[in-house]
Amino acid sequence: MSRRYLVTGGTSGIGAAVARHLTAQGHRVLITGTSHTTVDAAPTEGIAAQGAVADVTDAAAVEAAFARAVGAFGGLDGVFANAGIDGEGKPAEELDANVFRRVLEVNTVGVLLVAQAAHRHLARPGTLVVNASVNALRPEAHFADYNASKAATLALAKTLALEWSAEQLSVTSVCPGYFPSRMTADWLTDPEVSSQLLGRIPAGRFGRLDEIGALVEFLPGPHAPFLTGD
Repeated sequence: MSRRYLVTGGTSGIGAAVARHLTAQGHRVLITGTSHTTVDAAPTEGIAAQGAVADVTDAAAVEAAFARAVGAFGGLDGVFANAGIDGEGKPAEELDANVFRRVLEVNTVGVLLVAQAAHRHLARPGTLVVNASVNALRPEAHFADYNASKAATLALAKTLALEWSAEQLSVTSVCPGYFPSRMTADWLTDPEVSSQLLGRIPAGRFGRLDEIGALVEFLPGPHAPFLTGD
């Protein structure tokens, strides 16, 4: 059955992979991104049916993207709050406080703004899936800014589940490890770093983007309405 989805940060990495998977399965998808070039290319590249330029820290832009999706699809069944940025990759004592604020603004406040728009626009039953990170559960050295933002995002998702589940609006989160993307390219292509990372992964390999696409399709689908808060 075709469903209607909005994916933030859907022009690259995990967001694009999820949007492409959903589109390939026959669902109607609108993606957001911050670049007109990549957003406009999404329909021709098979990533999504629609695109909207929106910085997730801009409440008006987020609302406009949701309104566009609802207008184009006649409603929304699920949202994947995925947009995020990396930290500086420096020791904590060297971090720039302004960059730290920006990471929190995008990764945590941006999720709040997307979640609030989802609450207003999602059909009931509906699902919000939040992309946190394994770093929310297992911090890495030199990523204090990113770790903190993702831990806060995970706590936010769990809180929303407590508050909204009785409204037939389930909220789940995913905490991916390392998947190939623009954000992780520097780490996965460095033989020494990638070897260290693989040593911490029981499967002995990095994730494949098609795997997370299938997972995110299941979570907001019609077969998991009671799954919330994880």
